[in-house]
Amino acid sequence: MSWQPEDLRNIALVGHRGVGKTSLNEAMLHVSGAVQQLGSVDDGTAVADFEEQERERNISISPALCHVEHGGSKINIIDCPGYSEFYVDALYGLWAVENALLVMDAAAGVEVHTIKMYEAARDTGVSVIGVVNKLNAERADFDEAVASMNESLPDCEAVGVQLPIGQGEAFEGVVDLLAQKAFMGAGEETDIPAEMEDAVEEARERLIDAVAASDDDLMMQYFEEGTLSEDELIGGLKTAVAAGTLVPVLCTAATAETGITPLMDFVADVATSPADAAPRTGVEGEEEVELTADPDGPVALMVFKTLTDPYVGQMSLMRVVSGTVSADQDVYNPRSEERERLSSLGVNQARESENVEQLVAGDMGSAVRLDDTATGDTLAEQGSELEIPRPGAPDSMYAVAVTAASRADADKMSDALTRLTAEDMGLKYERNTETGELLLKGLGPMHLDVAVAKLQKQYDVDVQMSEPRVAYRETVRRAVRVQGRHKKQTGGRGQFGDVWIRVEPLPRGEGFEFVNEIKGGSVPTNYIPAVEKGIVQGMERGHLAGYPIVDMRVTLDDGSSHPVDSSDMAFQTAAGIALRNAMQQAQPVLLEPIMDVTVTGPEDIMGDIMSDLNSKRGKIIGTEQVGTMQAIKAQVPQSEMMRYAADLRSISQGRASYEMSFSHYEELPAHLTDQAIAEAKQREESDEE
Repeated sequence: MSWQPEDLRNIALVGHRGVGKTSLNEAMLHVSGAVQQLGSVDDGTAVADFEEQERERNISISPALCHVEHGGSKINIIDCPGYSEFYVDALYGLWAVENALLVMDAAAGVEVHTIKMYEAARDTGVSVIGVVNKLNAERADFDEAVASMNESLPDCEAVGVQLPIGQGEAFEGVVDLLAQKAFMGAGEETDIPAEMEDAVEEARERLIDAVAASDDDLMMQYFEEGTLSEDELIGGLKTAVAAGTLVPVLCTAATAETGITPLMDFVADVATSPADAAPRTGVEGEEEVELTADPDGPVALMVFKTLTDPYVGQMSLMRVVSGTVSADQDVYNPRSEERERLSSLGVNQARESENVEQLVAGDMGSAVRLDDTATGDTLAEQGSELEIPRPGAPDSMYAVAVTAASRADADKMSDALTRLTAEDMGLKYERNTETGELLLKGLGPMHLDVAVAKLQKQYDVDVQMSEPRVAYRETVRRAVRVQGRHKKQTGGRGQFGDVWIRVEPLPRGEGFEFVNEIKGGSVPTNYIPAVEKGIVQGMERGHLAGYPIVDMRVTLDDGSSHPVDSSDMAFQTAAGIALRNAMQQAQPVLLEPIMDVTVTGPEDIMGDIMSDLNSKRGKIIGTEQVGTMQAIKAQVPQSEMMRYAADLRSISQGRASYEMSFSHYEELPAHLTDQAIAEAKQREESDEE
């Protein structure tokens, strides 16, 4: 069947970890007939959890693309990971869709990552539909879950469009407030239970009030008629959801397949289609371009995930933004400036792909062996400069130093890391020029554990992880004036350079300043750049522990030269000698990097979090309320934050999250300075061996 943009619904399943997103995806696949057997996350048989690491850990790590056909619509589903450490992949999943199904645990309601994903959906202009899952679990409470949305999610007006029939072990179906019908189990239609009629009437009135209030014309209709018809209610709700003024909330128990058919009905009827969505903005050269879901428009695809399949190699999951693409069609990647062929164009049930002849604007699918294309890339027509801006991702702030286990591994490591970071936009790797270490950076320890496991299993590269060295700096505390003199007689032309410099501290963060106060030509003008170069080179390796020197002014105020033996190199060497002499006298100290840290979590654990930050030499800057959560802002030395992701998970049982960025440098306390210097000398001795 050839789908058109108005027939398509693109949804991302997002939310906190453990709320049942993958089980919900599995239930939709099974109830719709897309798969014959219901898989299980716990048993490792869920379609969307196809990576080896996912099945070993019973968690989602990568976004999985699936689809179902229901109610005359094709629903493309991106099952996004719920662990905060894989947040960037979830962000790219949202980037590709018009609708987010924000899934919550019926007992827990809104949790930390629920807020983060809700805000991400709003920031990317994605419509939000709430799903209260696990209504068959102990302590399930639909009303409380909806209330937590209104209390904790910024600018959220959540309203139930369904009611559960029973809760906990008694949950057996849902009442659809739009159609005023009951659906038992996976979707058997029946009458509304008599004992629920009053509650249903009250809930439907709340829904009508909310929808009418979102539109002036509907409000007038409501005042005149005293109610809204089902068509008016669905139309008004559809507009409100697309505009982001209302968040409708549904009821499910995914593992029991209860509420699944009504959920798919709702998505088909109310979720925003590509045809109804606002145009996307692309950039071509310096011009902004509006891209609509027009099958006859210019070709534009965006790659929201790159996977490595052991059988077919690289698989690119993509969304057709504009135009129509055909199997084996050539497209162009403006970033890599390479032509790519859409080999094995297909539609996906996670790892499995079924070949198709074409995909139209708004649809999703995959192609294989796009070797010069990475996650986040745009594919367009030959010669086009069109690029669709990527979502802004958080800094990869958790790092480990990686070392190849053997020379053979070292030869393969660079290529493997390049491929790995092309798949996952949350991973980065770089060589620290100060410490010489190769750093692999991600969003937490599990993220990097998974990455290293992929290096070993997918790319046959064995690496060892260790804690990175802290990038300390050195500076001076007092002003001194010293001489640097370089004189060498070799029998022929000698070397002579002589300088006097004043060294003084600058305020923190000011860097380096060189001042020339030579008068009378005691140091010839043509040698002054060589003096500055010698100082700059000398600052690369400090006196205490070999760290770069910062926040210092160096003033050249006197010196002497030789008409034959002086040279650039001689003055460069003399300047280096002068700097070494100055560092011995100017009370050098070590500086350590200080990070801005924001920790968000429930109020009942804030005391424990503050105590832990204080024990890490942190300074609490303040707190603020974020819905029902609290956020602590602090400044903490980087050396104390190396393993904070694991510490915070232990303190909060996974209920808190944090963000961190570099702030400034501060003087390292004396008792830690001796330790840092000893470690630096020990490393230097081992390197020499």
